[in-house]
Amino acid sequence: MSNKLRIFVVLMALALVAGACGDDDATDATDAPVATDAPVATDAPPATDAPVATDAPPATDAPDPSGFSEERCASNAAYGTVTFVTGFDFAAAAGIIDVIVADGEGYFADLCIDVDVQPGFAPSNGALVIEGQAQMGEAGSFAELVSNNVAGQGDLVALMHWGRTAIEGIVVPEGSDIETFADLCGTIVGIKGDLPRSLAAAVSLSGIERSCFEEILLDGFDPVAHLALGIDALPVYKSNEPNTLTQNGIAFTLLDPKDFDVPSSFGMTFSSLSFIDANPDLAQDIVRALAKGNEFAQANPEAAIDHAFALIDAAGNPLFLAMAQELYRWNTESALITSLTPAGVGPGIPDTALLGAEIEAMLGAGLFESMPDWQSMVNTELAESVYDGTTIIWPAG
Repeated sequence: MSNKLRIFVVLMALALVAGACGDDDATDATDAPVATDAPVATDAPPATDAPVATDAPPATDAPDPSGFSEERCASNAAYGTVTFVTGFDFAAAAGIIDVIVADGEGYFADLCIDVDVQPGFAPSNGALVIEGQAQMGEAGSFAELVSNNVAGQGDLVALMHWGRTAIEGIVVPEGSDIETFADLCGTIVGIKGDLPRSLAAAVSLSGIERSCFEEILLDGFDPVAHLALGIDALPVYKSNEPNTLTQNGIAFTLLDPKDFDVPSSFGMTFSSLSFIDANPDLAQDIVRALAKGNEFAQANPEAAIDHAFALIDAAGNPLFLAMAQELYRWNTESALITSLTPAGVGPGIPDTALLGAEIEAMLGAGLFESMPDWQSMVNTELAESVYDGTTIIWPAG
């Protein structure tokens, strides 16, 4: 049932109750199907003469076990527009593609939610949520979210934890003597802005100081041009630059934090504690739709990319994103989500043990002056509540 039809049914039900002599004990007619094109039976007896059927079955459009009802539909709709700001334009990345698909496939509409997906960039999108200009967003990692809170005295809370490892790695030319993160000492590492948090933690956990290798600032985002400069190592996103290098016939080795047991994360969906506390049912239904969006994108990667490019093209594609590259990005990230989510666990449910270990590693790398109260910055209950095992609890109406 569409959002508009749900709200129409609610209004009609209220009008009928008001017309039945204003009696608060009127019969609950929710177990009868709604015949929107049937004539009104004007000679029907007033509802006040009928007993209250307390054991009546639930209405077909308010199915169990989700608890979704016409009242909940109206409540979700009454909030108005929920603004979701992405972490990297409309790229087909974890934490972005799921919200794009949930919108494009109508999952938000099914739950009477109006979501406006806006292109953004992490970590600045976190400030928008802290300031109340948006209600939800996506962070590159849990450490990024915690850093946003610490820097901005924010109340950001992680709701979905898609990637249970780092999405970053370090590329070294084929034949290089660099085989571990500790081998970076004495080398030249090209940096685009700064060394990603997960890689800084990997360096720290390897037992070396970051100061033992030289960092040079690079221009642009072309890994082929960067390696041609003669640098020894290049930080990359595993779902991006390796594909470019392969397509250009450049052999390389990837230092992957996952292979060195570095606790990390990627694709963190977040909101603010104030929004969650004020709208717990709405927040739960948004998480429900995001889980459904991820499920669809996992099963239908090409259709998911089509949804992304509908937004990318409409916005003029300012980052010159390519469909083949975005398909590679999502296939890489979805494979990591699938392979690293434990058996019997619903995808996206935050792993507090792993997230805590990540913050411990960041503290050891000097990225925090003291241990932040990271436990208050993650909510597992909402994601857990939308799954029955690994099956998404989805309204049948």
